[in-house]
Amino acid sequence: MSNHKNTAEIILDTAQYMVQEVGFNGFSYAHIAEKVGIRTASIHYHFPNKEDLGEALITRYHKHSMSAIAQIDIETQNNLEKLRKFILIFDGPVQDYCTCLSVMLSTELATLSAKVRDRLAQFFTTNLTWLERILDQGRREGHINFEGAADVQAHKFLASLQGAQLLARSFRDKSRFEVIADGLIAGLT
Repeated sequence: MSNHKNTAEIILDTAQYMVQEVGFNGFSYAHIAEKVGIRTASIHYHFPNKEDLGEALITRYHKHSMSAIAQIDIETQNNLEKLRKFILIFDGPVQDYCTCLSVMLSTELATLSAKVRDRLAQFFTTNLTWLERILDQGRREGHINFEGAADVQAHKFLASLQGAQLLARSFRDKSRFEVIADGLIAGLT
């Protein structure tokens, strides 16, 4: 049984890499099979169709994201420091001139299944809710300063990080991301 899980995880890892490189519509099961060294039938066994694969990808990504932000909450009490650690999550893909899975999937929203679109919305809602809480607490505790509503600021923060990833990728210049990320923090102090 654990063998199947390992194969499924390898398939998901490979698919996520491919989505982040070429988009969800930019690869087929044959591409995954070639990269992993298995038959396409093995992929269909775990994920009967590409919509199932997409749903599994975003579900796993959402779970990893929730774990990452829970870990940030455990590691530090300072809300500005929490935001710095959150930025590091988005910085990871930039190192390979990629974007987060969520950013790439968003660019292909019109072609995704309703389930994948719903899961993507849940992913963004989780991140925005967490950001809003951190921003609100940070302002009340005096670590963070901004005008207006925390939910609006959370949207700006997340959108800026996503846009920064796209710019870094487009220009193949990591400093584009860093300048925007640094500006986000500077704008809150």
